[in-house]
Amino acid sequence: MRSNSKADITIHRPEELGSTLRQAWHKAMDESPDYANPFLAPEFADGVGRHRGGAQVAVLHEGGEPVGFFPYERNPVGVGRAIGLGLSDCQALVHRPGVTWDVQQLLRACGLSVFEFDHLVEEQQPFARHVTGTFASPVIDLKDGDGEVPYPEWLRGAYPGIAKTTLKKERRLGRDLGEMRFVYDERDPEVLHTLMRWKSAQYRRTGRMDRFARPWIVDLVDHLFRVREEHFTGTLSVLYAGSARWRRTSARRPGRCSPRGSRRTTPNCGTTHRG
Repeated sequence: MRSNSKADITIHRPEELGSTLRQAWHKAMDESPDYANPFLAPEFADGVGRHRGGAQVAVLHEGGEPVGFFPYERNPVGVGRAIGLGLSDCQALVHRPGVTWDVQQLLRACGLSVFEFDHLVEEQQPFARHVTGTFASPVIDLKDGDGEVPYPEWLRGAYPGIAKTTLKKERRLGRDLGEMRFVYDERDPEVLHTLMRWKSAQYRRTGRMDRFARPWIVDLVDHLFRVREEHFTGTLSVLYAGSARWRRTSARRPGRCSPRGSRRTTPNCGTTHRG
């Protein structure tokens, strides 16, 4: 850890953060719906830090209390990027309500000449003049509901335009491949490895960069899959149809879900230069 007394900012490796700082980080997340995203959690920063030597966290203090957390990666010449850039779809300086900061002071404290981001939450106004594009960011609804409305009825009520086609495809899948079964939290690591192989094949087939050709990304996903913490849990959801299966993997923060059909507007990309 190193400190910057003028800025009242301390710099840490993610694994150096003790329970007190992690609790303060989660408290800041809980106090704002803008930060209800696992990519903004200390567990994600810790996972990246296990496999990326340049991962760091700037902690902002007021009156000796931690009030803000800025995870990032720094290369040897001082070029910074949002932590897990290319994997994370949500980036921010997570802070308590009412906390303000100066971007140039923050970058100096972090030893950065440049900071690159591509999925910054809209709330981050100090970065606003460095944003080059703003886009609507879709979210997945994970709300349990009241347990009384069956899924087909909910879908017809919430999305009547797509309900007929979606339910027709579901019935056809069952007829063609066999009985359908959904497992929300599959714990078999081999299923996860199969998903990564499938995704690699899709990347190559479509001419996109194969993320899973990078060992550190495979190791990071394996690590996050095993995390089972109060505020952060790696989840692999699997749809089985007969002997076939389709999968979706993600990390989640228990108890923090977005409303059905909601969309968050997110400044999507930009670069901050230190003056």
